[in-house]
Amino acid sequence: VYLPAISGHVPPQMVRALSAFLDFCYLVRRNIINKATLDVIDDALARFHRDQIIFEEVGVQSHGFSLPCQHSMMHYCFLIEMFGVPNSLCSSITESKHIKAVKEPWHHSSHFHALGQMLTTNQRLDKLAAARSDFKARGMLFGPCLAPHIRKQAKPTYTSS
Repeated sequence: VYLPAISGHVPPQMVRALSAFLDFCYLVRRNIINKATLDVIDDALARFHRDQIIFEEVGVQSHGFSLPCQHSMMHYCFLIEMFGVPNSLCSSITESKHIKAVKEPWHHSSHFHALGQMLTTNQRLDKLAAARSDFKARGMLFGPCLAPHIRKQAKPTYTSS
């Protein structure tokens, strides 16, 4: 859809570079990848690297062209051979885990010898999650936590003055 829209408006080599990049992206997202597919992926990557110089030549990027995670593209075929197809693995899953396991504990630490504090925070959060799961399985978390007669005493009374 995008390539015909930009064709004629940008240099042909730029269209070829983007085409090769899209070919690569679509190929690595397949559910089944065999040796022939790996060869086509390698070819698409080689075409992309050959044609990407156009972005530097026309001044789009003057210090080398680098898309996010572009370097990892070189390792895809090897990693697919070692571990199988990614099956549309989304990096946002690991990013959300990184935020919970690293960024939030870092912000709660004193930032001095933070690793130990971060590990302690993660251990405590894991223990709280396990306790919550256990309490829920025992039926201890259904309904209000306070008994009805305690809730009545806990209600604030307001006096008008």
